[in-house]
Amino acid sequence: MTAGAVGVVGATGMTSADGWLKPADASETLDERTACTYHQSHCGSMCSLKCTVRDGRLALIQPNDKMAEKRYQTICLKGISEIQHVYGAGRIQTPLKRVGERGENDFMQTTWEEALDDIVARIKDIQEAHGKDAVMVTNGAEADVGFLAPLLGACGQGFNAGIDTGTGNGLDPALGMGWGYAMTNPEARDWVDSRLVIHTGTNFCESSLTTSRLLFEAKEAGARIVTIDPHYSTTACKSDEWIPIEPGTDPALFLGMVSHILDKKLYDEDFMRQHTSLPFLVDEETRMLVKAKDPETDPLTAVVVPGQKDIYYVIDKGSAVLQGEASDIALSGTVEVEGCKARTVFDLLVEGQKEYTTRWASEVTGIPQATIERLAEEYAQGPSSLCVGWGGWDKISNADVGGHAVAVLVALTGNIGKKGTGVGVYVGGSYSGHASVLGAWALPADMMPGASPVALYDMPTKENNVHAWIAVGDSYIQRMANCTAAEDWVRSLDLIVSADPYFTESCKWADYVLPLTTRFEYDEDFGNITNGYSHIVMQQKVIDPLFEAKTDLWFVRELAKRLELDSVLPATARERADAILSTSPDEYVNALTVEKLAENQCVWPAKDIAEVRRVVPDYAFATASGNIDLYYDSLVKHGQALPAWEPPLEARRDNPDRVEMPFQLGGMRTRFRIHNQFNDAEWLQQLYVPTVDVNPSDLEGSGIRNGDVVEVANDRGSFKVPVHLNEAIRPGSARIYEGATADYTVEGNLQSVTNNTRLDRGYDMMMGPVAPYSDTIVSIKKA
Repeated sequence: MTAGAVGVVGATGMTSADGWLKPADASETLDERTACTYHQSHCGSMCSLKCTVRDGRLALIQPNDKMAEKRYQTICLKGISEIQHVYGAGRIQTPLKRVGERGENDFMQTTWEEALDDIVARIKDIQEAHGKDAVMVTNGAEADVGFLAPLLGACGQGFNAGIDTGTGNGLDPALGMGWGYAMTNPEARDWVDSRLVIHTGTNFCESSLTTSRLLFEAKEAGARIVTIDPHYSTTACKSDEWIPIEPGTDPALFLGMVSHILDKKLYDEDFMRQHTSLPFLVDEETRMLVKAKDPETDPLTAVVVPGQKDIYYVIDKGSAVLQGEASDIALSGTVEVEGCKARTVFDLLVEGQKEYTTRWASEVTGIPQATIERLAEEYAQGPSSLCVGWGGWDKISNADVGGHAVAVLVALTGNIGKKGTGVGVYVGGSYSGHASVLGAWALPADMMPGASPVALYDMPTKENNVHAWIAVGDSYIQRMANCTAAEDWVRSLDLIVSADPYFTESCKWADYVLPLTTRFEYDEDFGNITNGYSHIVMQQKVIDPLFEAKTDLWFVRELAKRLELDSVLPATARERADAILSTSPDEYVNALTVEKLAENQCVWPAKDIAEVRRVVPDYAFATASGNIDLYYDSLVKHGQALPAWEPPLEARRDNPDRVEMPFQLGGMRTRFRIHNQFNDAEWLQQLYVPTVDVNPSDLEGSGIRNGDVVEVANDRGSFKVPVHLNEAIRPGSARIYEGATADYTVEGNLQSVTNNTRLDRGYDMMMGPVAPYSDTIVSIKKA
């Protein structure tokens, strides 16, 4: 039997949403109440939702009207769709056990007791034979299972995620913040004080749907909004100017802007001297920075230990002195220091930029030279905000070069730390807004997760010790570009457990599929507490768990009982919630209680909510020098100590393979999905099903008509979807929204064709190599 025939909504008497959402009779007396919860975290907003329950069924979802201001009372079509989605055909009803081969989607029903007994017995055998780190846990946003990896002593995959880290790899080391995801920006509320707001690699009005009003507030306040995108996106059509660009050439644009700012001396010399590494000295022979001593780093996090400053040399009055001892720092010059001849980083930057003229940038990007120069001048004038994203060139192989070049733009112009300035991913109210410092339930000090020396995406090709994989969420399909290449490794594992509210593509490869509750279901009055949209938000039970779904905490506790470790976990969700509030180092959070939150509909504003959250207003960067550190010693051997242009691996225009595969395929963000979540939401399926968008000029003479099913293919794989002829798409490109998996396409997975090449220098970057999902070329033919 397949999962489509057993254990999933649609196979039993609980058939579908129609059975749950019967029309209400006005003459009936209904048991009606309201409860509040927070929504999915992948989009970055964590909207608090006020839910009406009638006769035990979820009947209405609205924004929580107890949020501090109207701007925070938000909901999008995904949140509204949960009325159907939580009861939808994609829900896992009961634990499932594989009976066929992996990937065949052949399962039988089992019980939680039988599943957990067998899972724990097999984990014990695997760890006894191969060590604790033979078990890997990957977490998604679908559930809160932070206790799981420490409990098992399993290895996790916190770093080297491969997804969303391309820009941060280049930007974040310079600024000393962002966690590798380019989360280096202030709030988007700050745009009202900007003269210029540039969007690049992001479709803000779709991926930040509930905060998109901030773009319009900025326009009303006088900010000029410019969107740089290969396609005429939703954000582009709401901007003051759309600048079309050849896919994967954004780094060339930024390098051209840097050159123009240097040539016209539009830079801020005082800022460069005081707050950047541009005056630092580099050994001309080794090309390494000249240091008085190496900075100490925390061995677990590789973060520089605070106080490690004044370690670099600069030029003062013609002599080399330590950074902190200089009174008149020179940006340019050559001196003898520490037995070597050294030049400033600024001189090396100027020299390296000579080939990156605005004319060159125009030829590479397809943007008129005059436009590049005008944009550079506007940006330098400031105050300017530069918004990078997680849905564009960050998933091209050269994304780190772009992030690094963006850091240079910021350092030259000082567009950071002041009102109306900033750089980073301005996505979502949770990621860029105020976040309270919450506490946590403390596990024993010796109960720590392991760190896998091999990233998930490398496990199919690099030796590793993983024999069992517990996946919460759809990690396999979401994180594995060229997913078919990983099938042999997946089949070789001794145990795979998939835990999720919904039956996703990854579930097909599991030995056990376990049903978890959504954020609307709980088995206690209150669940977890977290940060969301500049508020502290709490999960309240809206409805009882559906079918045989269990909460994340129940799942982890039941595993712990079988390992005789349940005493280290909170006995109830209430205990966990109390600990989150009471153990915070912030007295403002300590003053809260679950009851106080409940009385305010499960939300409480962050204490600084009235003020726009800004970053580094004191210019105290958490880097080794305390400045913006632009010169990357770790990348000297790769020729990327300062950003140097390189074309995309596949998507470059001069790739000879584009004769047979002429389309660059981009997997973009959308208002209809969060990664591949909500694929199965029937209400959203009425608005969108996986479709490849192509400019009609590219299919002239092919016989392909709008709506025809086409095969999108390359030498890695193929999938079939309808085609949409769309003049908003750049000729030579094809666009599809990410997360298109086989149950929702005509045939096959988007990830079967995506590029899984990893650059060698990626292993010397803070987040490891990025998976260049959109650095992919394909052919498109009628199916």
